[in-house]
Amino acid sequence: MLTNSLVQPVQAASVPSGKAPSFSLPNSSGEGKTDLEDLLKTGKWTVLYFYPGAFTSGCTLEARNFNRDMAEYKKLNAQIVGVSVDSVQKNGEFCEAEGLNFFMLSDQGGSVSKAYGSALSIPGFGTFSNRQTYLIDPQGTIAYVFTDVESRVARHSTEVLEKLKEVQA
Repeated sequence: MLTNSLVQPVQAASVPSGKAPSFSLPNSSGEGKTDLEDLLKTGKWTVLYFYPGAFTSGCTLEARNFNRDMAEYKKLNAQIVGVSVDSVQKNGEFCEAEGLNFFMLSDQGGSVSKAYGSALSIPGFGTFSNRQTYLIDPQGTIAYVFTDVESRVARHSTEVLEKLKEVQA
């Protein structure tokens, strides 16, 4: 989490537990919207990760590492989906520029970030998604939440894989 005193969580939203909050957001593939129900229909675990902004150093590193480890996620019957307040176009350009094998969802306005307790408000700049990751089982239950991702971006994908193996056991 960013530690600047100007950065404040939006409302006092708590990190959800139990059933994952439902959502329907435009996706970077340009093929309309993706909702939680679509993701659950695949029968896969969902790694839903929130990130502040495409093309920034931390977000690029995080996305590259998830992409690098995609074969391992597939072995664990898991899919990766990123969420930010960036526009569909910017997310699409980011996925294309980085050669990502997963898509991003555009949460302009931050309503889904707020529902997941992942929204940050920066005076003068607006609302952004805080770097957090949710492991959602195929039934739609949140199995684990990573809230301290900012300080561990370089090893985050590896930690997610380890936790995914643990919660699936």
